[in-house]
Amino acid sequence: MQPEDQILAFPCAFSIKVIGEDRGDYQQFVIDTMHACGVIEFGKVSSRVSTKNKYLAVTVPFTAQSREQLDAIAYALNQDIRTCYII
Repeated sequence: MQPEDQILAFPCAFSIKVIGEDRGDYQQFVIDTMHACGVIEFGKVSSRVSTKNKYLAVTVPFTAQSREQLDAIAYALNQDIRTCYII
């Protein structure tokens, strides 16, 4: 993709929502994974448990440095069997 074809101009404010099975410390897994992908500073991390307490939605605002970083985060989060959706 050519730079002029990109929708986002990096670095930029970005927010990711990850929905996964609420087993273990899923929220900490999400944060640790993002740290491993080069995210240094986060905004206020929020989470919400589903009505039947099966799933946890974790929303993490941060400054995205590149499209490659976003792809790396999505790939790393998807490697965990608990992860269901990344929005």
